Amino acid sequence: MSRKLTIPRGTKIRKINLSRKVSPCPRCNHMGKRHSLGYRKLREIGISGPTILEIVYSKHYCTQCRRHFSQIMDHLAMPSGRFTNRVRKTAVDLVVKQSMTLEKATQRMRQKYHVHVPPTTLHDWIVASVDIILPQK
Repeated sequence: MSRKLTIPRGTKIRKINLSRKVSPCPRCNHMGKRHSLGYRKLREIGISGPTILEIVYSKHYCTQCRRHFSQIMDHLAMPSGRFTNRVRKTAVDLVVKQSMTLEKATQRMRQKYHVHVPPTTLHDWIVASVDIILPQK
């Protein structure tokens, strides 16, 4: 399965640089030096058309733990996700708070926010959000 994102004509592209020369290690808090850069594209809510966030982030190495780690982007998106947290929250709210069907919510996301969220992806997001609210015993 290809993870290549095709960008439709007229899409707005916002570039975000999260790269840092040094960053604290998430395990030991020791400052790790950057050894390379990573690139990521995320689909974002667009008011006047489709929007893509092109993110440059840094990859670091901690000499204390002897482990590699990447710049944390939890505030923007889930790890290895293709959509921003804002898209995820908006789509889940359409189903949970406004009682829309998955297909209707997908259609609304495409028409109003210019983001195509497949119904199966939306279903997975809803199940995950319910598990957070009502954890299984």
